Amino acid sequence: MLQPAFPVLDILAQLPPGGLLLTPNNRLRNRCQQVYASEQPVSASWAPPPVASLQGWLDTLWFRLQQLGWQPALRQVLNREQRQLLWQRAFDEALERALLNSLQLCRDADGALAQLLQWQLVDNLEQLDSAIQPLLEQFALSLSAEEFPLFRMIRAFADQLRQHNAITPDQRDLCILHAFDSGVLPSLPRIDTAGFAQISPLHKAIIEKASGDLLDHPATRRAAVVTRAACNNLEEELYQAARWAARKLEESNTSNRRASVGIVVNNLGQCRAQVETIFSRVLEPQFLDPAQPRYTLPFNFSAGTPLAQTPVGAAALQLLELLADEWDYSQLRNILFSPFWGDEESLWLRSALFRRLRKLELRKVTGDTLRYWAERITEELKFDSASLPRQLEQIGDRQRRWQRAPAEVWAARFSEILTLLGWPGQRNPDSQEYQQLMHWESALEHFATLSAFAGTLTVTQALQQLRQIASRTPFQAETRDGPLQILGVLEAGGLAFDHLRLVGFGQQQWPTAPAPNPLLPIQWQKHWKMPRASAERELELARELTDDLLNASGDIVVSYACEEDGVHQGLSNLFGDPAEAEAFASDGLTEFNQQLADAVTLEQVPDTRLPPLLPAECSHVRGGASVLKAQALCPLNAQLRYRLGASDFMAPSIGLSPAERGNLVHQVLAEFWQTCGDSTRLKALGEDARKQQIETAIDNGLRDMRKKHGHLPSGFWAMEQQRLLRLMDQWLELESERPAFHVEKIEWDQQVSIGGLQFNLRLDRLDQLAGGAQLVIDYKTGTPSINEWLQERIREPQLPLYALFQPKAQAIAFGQVRASDCKWSGCGELEQPIKGIKSVADTHKDAPYTTWQDLSDYWRQGLELLAGEYRNGVATLQFDRPQDNTNQSELWPLNRWPEREQAAQ
Repeated sequence: MLQPAFPVLDILAQLPPGGLLLTPNNRLRNRCQQVYASEQPVSASWAPPPVASLQGWLDTLWFRLQQLGWQPALRQVLNREQRQLLWQRAFDEALERALLNSLQLCRDADGALAQLLQWQLVDNLEQLDSAIQPLLEQFALSLSAEEFPLFRMIRAFADQLRQHNAITPDQRDLCILHAFDSGVLPSLPRIDTAGFAQISPLHKAIIEKASGDLLDHPATRRAAVVTRAACNNLEEELYQAARWAARKLEESNTSNRRASVGIVVNNLGQCRAQVETIFSRVLEPQFLDPAQPRYTLPFNFSAGTPLAQTPVGAAALQLLELLADEWDYSQLRNILFSPFWGDEESLWLRSALFRRLRKLELRKVTGDTLRYWAERITEELKFDSASLPRQLEQIGDRQRRWQRAPAEVWAARFSEILTLLGWPGQRNPDSQEYQQLMHWESALEHFATLSAFAGTLTVTQALQQLRQIASRTPFQAETRDGPLQILGVLEAGGLAFDHLRLVGFGQQQWPTAPAPNPLLPIQWQKHWKMPRASAERELELARELTDDLLNASGDIVVSYACEEDGVHQGLSNLFGDPAEAEAFASDGLTEFNQQLADAVTLEQVPDTRLPPLLPAECSHVRGGASVLKAQALCPLNAQLRYRLGASDFMAPSIGLSPAERGNLVHQVLAEFWQTCGDSTRLKALGEDARKQQIETAIDNGLRDMRKKHGHLPSGFWAMEQQRLLRLMDQWLELESERPAFHVEKIEWDQQVSIGGLQFNLRLDRLDQLAGGAQLVIDYKTGTPSINEWLQERIREPQLPLYALFQPKAQAIAFGQVRASDCKWSGCGELEQPIKGIKSVADTHKDAPYTTWQDLSDYWRQGLELLAGEYRNGVATLQFDRPQDNTNQSELWPLNRWPEREQAAQ
């Protein structure tokens, strides 16, 4: 059993009746009680030992004063959130808010007032000026109390306390001291203290007043064998510590001696998640198996996880964000995929809903959009249950009706929303989830107590307050008493271990850097040695804590990272120069993985084909001409994207995405030519008439886009109209220079068949030229190249495919519609040449084609080859150009390109 570092049984045996053993924290108090209980007869009844933590004892004294009806105790002691709200009001009254971080300033002010009270520099807030002025004069500070922002805030804060008949925890401690002074509380015959590393003057005064006899018990001195372990970084330190702990526990089991092992991590609160991950991997590798039912780890942490970061707490806060009525995709993903919302069938429907919403590529998803598509998806998938649309509609109705309200009303509303969503799901919660549910209820109760201090809140303010409370509420899963304890530096005080390892004690981490309160005069903080006030004070405290740690075990290893923030460092000088410790190269899981790697080499069988398409799949190929393009660039990626449905979505951007801008240009051009029709009418239009027709086409083209992006201001659409107007002027100027033509088809849907596959195509435009020839046109807002048509594997098959099914087509061309760079790029056989459209013979040197018919036969052969590959399931991972690979990097998790490349090297 883990023992205190002092003889607790001897201390308790020597205590007189009514005496008390006082410890700095609950952990040490509980350990003392457990040691005492282990020595009592099994069948006998016995009273608990007189052991209490300092805060627990003060809470008991305050409760006793309230029971006695002592007038100064009949006031509410404020918690952190309640004080924060009152400080905010005091801040608004006392200071200008411009350019100030009010939240952090209020926290600093609360800490500064606590230090003034705990160091007994201020005894009564009503007499603040008389207490402060002599201190300012003592240190020859030129400013008066009126000129210090802190003291103006304290005066306003004191007014708020008076209005609410409330006090701070530090004022409560002062009241307890006054109660002992005035005889309201009787003193104890003796108080013994043990395990204290530091104590404020106020708490020290209370203990002295409360005890007729005060006795402090230092830790038992041990002759420790200390070694040091130099590591590259914190991660290596933690792995070494976990492997060292595994070795010690194994030796303990072998010798049938239950040894206690301690791991003290400097700044444990900042790296707790990393510590838990590494120790689980080394000591409990099965914990990482997704198929393993979750259980509580057998080693004990002194640092908890914020409730807002636990699965239950995080899910509750995410689901309550549905009341916001507007979300980005990352927020909505976390909400819709929450496993704590409803049942598995509902999760499947929400997954389909999110996929549909992503295809819309919206910057923000509004509540109306979410509810509309939830109903559409439910109808399309023919779900019998319409619970999802109903839930979203009910939440939307409440969101519209619910106005400002006190915190206690919002607490009830939040519970109502979670119940409506079926939180926390239909399955029975495991042990940890049940404990988190209890903590969540406590957090809601805590939130409800803010009603008297926060006034009425909007839903955003209420959620913000609840999130802050959940972020400050620590969750610590209940664990059985095990041999391994993982502690912070202060939590390890007063405990003794058979084996102890100290982690993170390099020169830059120990002693810790000073961080004085920015609102208190630095001279005061240094003179009275307030927390984090100076390097000298931190060195003094670090020496005391180091001495306690070195007395906590006879076997100690202290480790450090050789480099911190890019700066080389050694072990803290407070530990001297101990010998090198043993290093541990591996652990059970690492050795197992190595055994797998060293096993018989597996035979590699190339698998470059998927099953051929079924006849039904060939009759309607999803993706159109893009399927053949993808097959030309990389066969495997084509199969993944169009047969297996792997796809990525364009990240939403402010304004219109590049794809939307391109679609808009296509739409405006289609609107214009549907009205204009041919080159004769184009040339006959006067300047004003042409401008009017262009503006009409732009207005018609923007109509649907405005509906989709209703959040964009009118100024944005005015700029978009100007851009399109300039672009259309430039493009139509180019069109007017062409020989006579008539626009035959616009945005024409056509079904074609090639290589046994049937595609649905949409042709941008088909022009009828003089002499009966036709020109197939595809608009591009980028910079296309006709060379992509002329390769062995046709990388841009769209226009060649269109041309094969237009018997009168004699040329194909890209219409490059770009500002200041409008031009034609194409090839064919035309009676009247068009600038930018080359003759077939001039397209490619040494090409196997010289006429349009030769080129058409070449295209047919190449496209039938690609179609045949796709139909037969050819799925090789090969690229003609590196950029064809990098441009499709979103498919790497499926085609495993990085792993293949690494294996090849």
